[in-house]
Amino acid sequence: MYESGCSGTEKWAGNMGLATDHCCFCGGGSHTLPLTTSSSSICTEDTQGWYDQRGYDCVWYEVMDGPGCPDYGDQTAHESSTVKGSAINHCCHCKNAAVASNVNVVYQGSDYPGCPKFGTNFTGDKGSASENCCYCKDPMCDDFNRKCQKASNYWQTGYGGTGELCDKAASCSCKTDPYKTVTNFVVNSKETVGLYDECKCNYWLSLCEDRQVGEACDYAAEYCCGDKTFLFSDDGSMDFNLRNSPQCYCDFYKYTENEFGHKLQSRANNAGKPFLNPCGRAIWPSSTEERKESLEAIYNATNVDHCQWYGISCDDEGHVTGIDLRDNNLAGKFQVYTRNVYSKGHPIPESYWYWTKYGLANLYELKTIDLAENKLTGTIEYRPLYNLHELTHFDVSGNQLSGEVEALVAPLLKYADFSNNGFTSMRRFEKYKVRSFQTLRYCDVSNNAFQQNATGILEIIPPNIEQFIASNNQIYGRLPASLNNLPKLRQFNMASNALSGDLPDFTESFATLEDLDLSNQMEGFTGPIPEKLWRSLSLKTLHLAGNRLTGTVPVPSLVGNLAVLEVLDLSNNLLKGSLPSELELLGGGGSLKHLDLSNNAFTEVIPYQIGQLQGASVLLKDNRFQNTSTTAPLNLCLEREVKEFDLADVTSLCPPERN
Repeated sequence: MYESGCSGTEKWAGNMGLATDHCCFCGGGSHTLPLTTSSSSICTEDTQGWYDQRGYDCVWYEVMDGPGCPDYGDQTAHESSTVKGSAINHCCHCKNAAVASNVNVVYQGSDYPGCPKFGTNFTGDKGSASENCCYCKDPMCDDFNRKCQKASNYWQTGYGGTGELCDKAASCSCKTDPYKTVTNFVVNSKETVGLYDECKCNYWLSLCEDRQVGEACDYAAEYCCGDKTFLFSDDGSMDFNLRNSPQCYCDFYKYTENEFGHKLQSRANNAGKPFLNPCGRAIWPSSTEERKESLEAIYNATNVDHCQWYGISCDDEGHVTGIDLRDNNLAGKFQVYTRNVYSKGHPIPESYWYWTKYGLANLYELKTIDLAENKLTGTIEYRPLYNLHELTHFDVSGNQLSGEVEALVAPLLKYADFSNNGFTSMRRFEKYKVRSFQTLRYCDVSNNAFQQNATGILEIIPPNIEQFIASNNQIYGRLPASLNNLPKLRQFNMASNALSGDLPDFTESFATLEDLDLSNQMEGFTGPIPEKLWRSLSLKTLHLAGNRLTGTVPVPSLVGNLAVLEVLDLSNNLLKGSLPSELELLGGGGSLKHLDLSNNAFTEVIPYQIGQLQGASVLLKDNRFQNTSTTAPLNLCLEREVKEFDLADVTSLCPPERN
């Protein structure tokens, strides 16, 4: 209202004088923002141990009531509380109502947590806001996180109210703005820019899936799925469409509705409006000619002449259904899509891969992608691939790819092979991807460079998985209890990692388990081999070599249950005792082809029955049989029935005069 200097304001004097006396803009004032109360009267810490009659502490009032707690501030302490009085007596949020003009509050209303915009711009007598305001200091992140986690205890299914607090916590932790409200206005619609945020996606997704709270899932959907356009109707309602990740939004929509009856809403852009059902109506159609151009772009991007096309399968209508370019000397970055321009010549923004004309993301009828055994590099952009709603087979093994593995690549995926690359981590299996979480049968991430805790990878695992292979990484820690509910699992291979702890009992829940390989761990499993493991009727191979297992081979009555066993490798452990003669019953007395008990501490005699394992290799070296005066069975020494006996040349066990 006033111009600089505020000339002509003399006639507007108030009870305390003129604007030129008191306003910094007009040349007056002390240039120091005053507090309405003395610093000694400002509450800085809630009273420990106080909670009200409902069991709520001061954090609840910060979330559910306004400054000064006008609605609930008179709630008194619970009778069991050692601290008496009301919320106004003990909660800073309720006591500091008079400090609404405090500098700290001013910055909360005009800047982001940490005060990146104005924290150092204005300096008073005691320094800047970054030096004096709690809101502007780094510990504020910890405070927001603590309050968010605690406040989420008050959440009820579908109930809002804590989103702003938790989004500040996510923004502070991820070093991003609290709200992605940057938009472009197009006629009567707004389109978001840069809404996708992996860090904030992970933050909200954990609250969504673990707490099953609708508001948390609203935020998770927008930060995980990314940009969208929303239209304003004449009646004031909103229609969200033209999304970059329609399948992603569809999965969130179904997950929240089916799991706890919540209708997905827009939160991150402060729209506060429910989404219309995004499922089945957001795929942008493309012509057969555009599909051909998509293939051409892929070839050009990987340095292969388009005249050498092969490995492409199509249906009767010309839709591309399969790409098989295995071992084709493809080189360069893995191309999910390439840039195109609008019809008027304007370049497509980085966030709008949904409207790009070329690339894998536009081949909507693809069922199979096989790019294994090439020289592809870089990371994979997974979000566009999730629009491939018919894809069941995805193989990029044997390349030079890096970054993160997202195993649930597409909604109907059954087969995923990321092995023999340079991936450094694996994203946890996400339950909100309802369909692929149920359809995935095969997952191979072996021979990469994962350095993760096993629980982070396997705590949530698709229930219908049949083969899971993660050998030759650096996965550490204990195997989680979640593995106890995989009734269709046939192969589980995590050999050559850094696992530790007790060996889980797999057989009780894995009735169909055929191949178990937990060998050669840097840390090593400890303790005895679970007795129930020897009762398996389906195991064909059991590899437990290279651990620190103790105890003995089980009692003879259990050994015979391994009726179809073909390979048993317990070498390089700390097993001891004598070998039971019933080992000949392994594999039903005929199927066992490999028995390796070497590098342990077995003693006493070698049962002659082991020599009757028809066609099997028997490896017993580096035990303590040589310390006994008893020789090995003649049929073993002469290798009459077995294929191989590794102690046949040890004269103390197989004297040459016996030959």
